[in-house]
Amino acid sequence: MKYVPLFLALCPFLVGAQSGFTISGLITDADNNPLPYVNIRLDRNNKYAVSDENGVYVIKRIRRGEYTITVSSLGFVTQTRNISVNGNEKLNFSLNENVENLEDVTVYGKNEATKISQKAITISSLDVQQVASLSLGAEEVLKTATGVVVRQSGGLGSDLNINLNGLSGNAVRTYYDGIPLQVYGSGIQLNNIPVDALERIDAYKGVMPVDIGTDALGGGINLVPVEQYGDALRASYSVGSFNTHRITLNGNRNFNDKTSLSVVSFFNYSDNDYEMRNIPNVVENIQDDGTVLGVSEEIIDARRFHNRHRSGFVEGTLTLKDRAWADKFSFSASYANRYDQAQQGQFIISTAIGEADQTITGFNQRLDYRKKLFNDKLSLRYFGILSNTTTKTNDSTTAIYDWRGNRLVTENSSGSEIFAIPTLREGRNLGTAHRIIANLGLAQNLNLKVSNFYRYSREKGEDPVGVRITINGEAIDPNTIPSKLTRNIFGVQLEQKWFNGKLTALAFYKNYRYNAESIDILSSSATQLPVREVNATEDGYGVALKYQVLESLFVRGSFERAIRIPTEGEVFGNFAAILPNYELRPESSNNVNAGVTFDQRLGKEGFVTISLDGFIRDQENLIRLEPFGPENAIFRNQAKVDGQGFEFSAKVTPVRNVNLSANLTYQSNQFAENNNASSQSIIGIEIPNIPQFFYNVGGNYKIERIFRSPNSLSLFYTYFFLDRFSINLVSDLDTANPDFVIPEQHVHNTGITYALEETGWSFSLNVQNMFNAELFDNFRIPRPGFNYAFKINYSL
Repeated sequence: MKYVPLFLALCPFLVGAQSGFTISGLITDADNNPLPYVNIRLDRNNKYAVSDENGVYVIKRIRRGEYTITVSSLGFVTQTRNISVNGNEKLNFSLNENVENLEDVTVYGKNEATKISQKAITISSLDVQQVASLSLGAEEVLKTATGVVVRQSGGLGSDLNINLNGLSGNAVRTYYDGIPLQVYGSGIQLNNIPVDALERIDAYKGVMPVDIGTDALGGGINLVPVEQYGDALRASYSVGSFNTHRITLNGNRNFNDKTSLSVVSFFNYSDNDYEMRNIPNVVENIQDDGTVLGVSEEIIDARRFHNRHRSGFVEGTLTLKDRAWADKFSFSASYANRYDQAQQGQFIISTAIGEADQTITGFNQRLDYRKKLFNDKLSLRYFGILSNTTTKTNDSTTAIYDWRGNRLVTENSSGSEIFAIPTLREGRNLGTAHRIIANLGLAQNLNLKVSNFYRYSREKGEDPVGVRITINGEAIDPNTIPSKLTRNIFGVQLEQKWFNGKLTALAFYKNYRYNAESIDILSSSATQLPVREVNATEDGYGVALKYQVLESLFVRGSFERAIRIPTEGEVFGNFAAILPNYELRPESSNNVNAGVTFDQRLGKEGFVTISLDGFIRDQENLIRLEPFGPENAIFRNQAKVDGQGFEFSAKVTPVRNVNLSANLTYQSNQFAENNNASSQSIIGIEIPNIPQFFYNVGGNYKIERIFRSPNSLSLFYTYFFLDRFSINLVSDLDTANPDFVIPEQHVHNTGITYALEETGWSFSLNVQNMFNAELFDNFRIPRPGFNYAFKINYSL
């Protein structure tokens, strides 16, 4: 609770806000029919509303002053008015159809996430703002996406692995506003970003658009940050199990119509000291004189004791709009810091890690430039980021701990807890990434998009106790020799519509170029620095089609030959336990997606959306980590993998304020070939540590005007099921060693939010794993049991 004062210090400022006035009214068409789902937005203070099924809208807590109100909806001419607010206002609007754009209008009343989900490319788009009041991280929201499994090695902030349609690890890239998250230097990652900081999460499957994707093998996750309008402030504080505290503070200040300053920030802290059940624990048999006669093993329940996570992020952005030289220009500067204690290695064994930790600090500067030319036929966008990241790793102790938190008498002869040799490495990474996108309308239904992404990084450091190589008889710390990485990905995409917009087709080409160099730590007794260089050039291509069969029914399909270039860590190793492999080849995959979606309104207040999709993944040169000697490991191109599966999803709003959802995935990923002639027995066996069958269902219900007040009460519930699977190679789960099989997982989560609609305050309580089920995650790491979080939100 020591972080509560930081939040309470904001309260005098927050409480001083005025309740303000109300603007309300009715939105109709030219025939006086109510129009639902129309967007009504004020140009200041981030105030907006969406009309309900009866065309009624309400905007509350508006300060006195001059405003411009904008009313817009697909297929209708946008209206704007200048208004003066001195009290409660009643404003009605009648919208006229936009005849010129009618051929492009296929659905009405869709939010941005829904519109993205119905593109020709298969995308699951999640509207994060619907759950912004809950104490959740982005990873908890992503778990509800069809075909996605999020795996963690512990609690808040722990190592994360995303499985998307059978692909995992580096094959699935994560982006923040279109820039690879790794460019930010690991200071932030998916599972320490709170939902308050995001607008949407887009999960791309099979095909990555040229203006977002890099070298993702079969999909990617794009985190879309909140875009703030007008003068606004949003703050939240949550406290929960395991001494977990999360604070967010986001705000925007408009100096005039063309200049604004915004801040996005968050802070997380957790001891992550949850209890694990039935784990092995080492026991020393010690004589009275302190001599260790031997060790034995027991099975105990133990609480994690060296698992603390702390992370913070703050980004300030200056935005200039409507200038002669730019429609929008933003400059952002950010600082990120995270600290993690390590509690175990890849698996849970009978000893625990009790001293190793890591600290990451990052400074980033980002530019975002947008400009439309030639009567808006050509739009340009440029992203640029410069990052400076320092990583300090401490793993240099002879101590050995048991799971009760006791240091054993026995010492660690290697002098490290995680790696094969001790390390006190401090690495400094200077990186830059740039993306330029040009979108040209060649004709009314023909569009050309060109994108180029360039990334360069240079890493150098020192390790006073780590590995050494010998050059002319002198021991050299290889960390002091810079490692460099350059990659360039060019893409061009052509999109055209036929038959009054019913058929959408796009084709694209991508070129991948990669160059990296680093010192070869396997060289011994060299006379000069053994610097190795690796180059690769690959081509990718694909097509996507969507056909609107009926107003409420469309089919789509896509194909891509995707390429993933090995990361620097896979090629160069880590100067400790993982050895370099300069012969690694890029992974490739032929990805096929096809599906059908039905979307239909149910009366005046409801709708139903049902999708069924199938996918095929034909992967070659799969990169996997395999043992190398008694202590080390190495990445190799090991196998060809055949993957296939299907997904089902449904969203239903039967009546107003009731939303139900369900999705299900079945997938199979089997070894088709193996480059190791001595291991041909794995052919036809599932890739280990990848779930095959999982689904989730959920629902939420909002009660308006509770206790005869303007306030509301929202309830939600989700259930996750994950079928059993093995974390190692097995041909039959029924006869496999149960110590390496993750059993069926049943997870129930629930929550409640009470919102004081006229004041901007809301209070929520959410419970994870409400029935305290025994859960496991990546490589059978135990997950937390019953846990809760209470959150206070304020928005102005």
